[in-house]
Formats: sequence, C-alpha cells, structure tokens
Amino acid sequence: MPNPQPLGTCAILTNNQNQILLGKRKNSYKAGLYGLPGGRIELNEPILSAITREVTEETGLTNLEFTFVGVVRENQVEYDFIHFVYTAHIGDQVPKLCEPEKCEGWEWFAANSDFSNVLPGHRAAIQLQQQSETLVDIVQ
Repeated sequence: MPNPQPLGTCAILTNNQNQILLGKRKNSYKAGLYGLPGGRIELNEPILSAITREVTEETGLTNLEFTFVGVVRENQVEYDFIHFVYTAHIGDQVPKLCEPEKCEGWEWFAANSDFSNVLPGHRAAIQLQQQSETLVDIVQ
C-alpha cells in the first residue's frame, strides 16, 4: 500500500549497558547504512501506536514504555521527511531480526560511538537525545 506521507518515527532503544540498538539496512533507502528501528506512520495512525508497531514488527520487542524525545526534519531531496523520535529501555529483552529482507542484523553500539555510518536523520535523532534538544533541521 503506497504511503504518500513523509512522516515516520524511530526509536532509540537502550539496553542495561546503555548501548544503542542499530540495524544495517538493506533493500531500502540508503542501504548499507545503519538505522534505528522505526518506519513510516500510516494514515490516521496515532504516532505512539506507529512506533510501538514498528519496533515490534522489526525487533519482536514488546511492552516498552516509549518517551518522546523530539522531531527531526530531514531533507531527502524530493521532500522533507519528518521523524518523530522516541526512546525506550528494553531491559533484558533480546531483539530479534524479524525483517531480514530489510535489515542485515541488529547490533549494539556504545552511546559515544562514531555514528557516521548511521542514516542522517537517525544520527540527528541520537544527537537530539544526547544534547537534550527537541528539534533538529537537516536541510541541504
């Protein structure tokens, strides 16, 4: 089903070692880079429902308490994509690779890692959280 809305949501998921979960993308926008769990918001779907759905679809993780971080506007040449950013602590749950056609695998990264191989909008989301900001504009 086509989704004309340039709206999405992503989650900064942390474990008990305060590491961030990232997946290496394949067969999608900017394949080869790492990205946070997340995806597009469906028409008329509440944003919190979207992030809950996307995280479960991609990682199998459930019963997470999401906290809103902020908004990233990323220019993707043909349109501006809006990312609603959330965070959640997964405790001792183990993420699963639920969409192997879209992701090569999930990996944990230290919070102070070099995130240069992360999607620009998702890298901005991590920086947003680390700097306690609520809005970032990535325009070209």
